[in-house]
Amino acid sequence: MPATIADVARRAGVSTATVSRALSGVGRARPETLARVRDAARELGYRPSSVAQSLKFRTTRTLGLIITDIENPFFPQLVRAVEDAAVAEGYAVFLCNAADDVDREAGYLELLVDRRVDGVVIAASSLGGRHREWLAGAPIPVVLVNCSAPGVELPSISSDNRAGGRMAVEHLLALGHRRIGHITATTRHTDAPDRLQGARDALSAAGMDGKALPVAMSDAGVAGGERAAGELLDQGTGLTAIFTYNDLTAIGAMRAVRARGLRVPQDVSIVGFDDIDLASFVDPPLTTVAQSTGAMGRWAVERLTEGLATRGPAAQGAAARGRARDTAVLPVRLRVRASTGPAPTNPAATGSAPSPG
Repeated sequence: MPATIADVARRAGVSTATVSRALSGVGRARPETLARVRDAARELGYRPSSVAQSLKFRTTRTLGLIITDIENPFFPQLVRAVEDAAVAEGYAVFLCNAADDVDREAGYLELLVDRRVDGVVIAASSLGGRHREWLAGAPIPVVLVNCSAPGVELPSISSDNRAGGRMAVEHLLALGHRRIGHITATTRHTDAPDRLQGARDALSAAGMDGKALPVAMSDAGVAGGERAAGELLDQGTGLTAIFTYNDLTAIGAMRAVRARGLRVPQDVSIVGFDDIDLASFVDPPLTTVAQSTGAMGRWAVERLTEGLATRGPAAQGAAARGRARDTAVLPVRLRVRASTGPAPTNPAATGSAPSPG
């Protein structure tokens, strides 16, 4: 039978209250008393109940993290950043893979509250819209990463997606491309419209009609990217470059180009977004817009733990909502690799329609 706090008290010759204070670090005790209590606990193999401590101190030293899809390589990078930052602050992370399922999202929100986590980082792009009412009255602190909850004021951090889209297309224009297509993502991806608008901004700034940009929709995965790129190439508009919603979509676009007997980048240049680890290992290595994933994870954990360090967890829901204007938009960077090159002088293989504008 496991040892109890009473067993430790008898072995050390002190009260159970003294054992509790000594092992939790609360209050003051003489060094010799602390030594007797710790020796007794070690000899008996006694470990304080984490549940009891959580109830007493009203903190579990745990954070929840809800992500869209663990199979997308972008999210493991974010998970690592959040976990590293949390561990450095003395917290553990409860990871929830929502799998883009509305019922799982709702279940995880309630589960994390029931498990009494001290705060939640949400990096699931569609959750903010689908569970806006819950977030508006969240009973625990919440920080949003690369997602939004329309009409709800919560601390949030994201990348400058519009600047990233503009940067990608400016790069292609500088290489001489004028027949450029874009693969966007479904409406649940709240950052997709900004990336598309950034692409149009670059075309407009170059004197072209941004609204005439050929656009195809994908599910933000490899297979969806391949289908969408195939649609663009089969339109016969003579595309020589494609800017995609993310790196997985870009990898799918590469497959579509090759399936038509074309080469990347000699016939069609491709630019992705995110800079996942895989981007530098595909053939050819992918030119992409890099997000500061590590910085986003650290920022989110800091916003949660800063408040927890100065206030009791019971006040954290109100405290988080009081920090509503605590938002950040991080700059992005273009990583130029071998998937982009000069526009072909004779793009007849992919069609011959005039360029936008």
